[in-house]
Amino acid sequence: MERVLVICAHPDDEVLGLGGTLALHSMKKDNIAILIVADGETSREIHTKIESRQKQSIHACSLLGISDIEFLNYADQKLDSIPLLELTKKIKEKISKFKPSIIYTHYWNDLNADHRRVFEATSVSSRPYQDSKIKKILCFETPSSTEWSFKNESFNPNLFVNIEKVILQKLNAIKKFKNELRPFPHPRSIKSIKNRSNYWGSISGLKYAEPFMIFREIEHVL
Repeated sequence: MERVLVICAHPDDEVLGLGGTLALHSMKKDNIAILIVADGETSREIHTKIESRQKQSIHACSLLGISDIEFLNYADQKLDSIPLLELTKKIKEKISKFKPSIIYTHYWNDLNADHRRVFEATSVSSRPYQDSKIKKILCFETPSSTEWSFKNESFNPNLFVNIEKVILQKLNAIKKFKNELRPFPHPRSIKSIKNRSNYWGSISGLKYAEPFMIFREIEHVL
């Protein structure tokens, strides 16, 4: 049984990025915890829905079989103003307590500054040491952020997870974030999210897939 920790910036990133994969982990009875760093709301002109969005996240994750969710409640789009040491300590505390074997986090070159900051803090707090339980650190994509990265290093996945059996479960979970969904052809429309899973499946010999980039993988060969 794996111990899976998702470290993400905002409520909804966990489902948009790897909702299908998390559903599969849940089916395997893996132990799953989610750490959400920022509130996802305070940068907006009207940001009275922080608690509502957290409830949506809890409800969405429950549909994936996940109940262990922690919110750090940092202000949205201001993580780059928080000392890296502070964020690293918060994440390190979670890692030390939960002892994950697999960590999922954001792609390091996302357009969204909070995503990049979470990756940076995660990479520092999960540095390999002799007694570390971490076997893999995988980076997921976030629709309407990852594909709009502004540097030359684009998201180039080298791991694909077959989510055909759970694609509807993922879409139903995403529907709980009513304020985050957009009409087609926006990347965060239900149709686009399904098409995106279909696209990644088509280039990996599958019907529906979620893509990841392996940031670190450690194998202990006997």
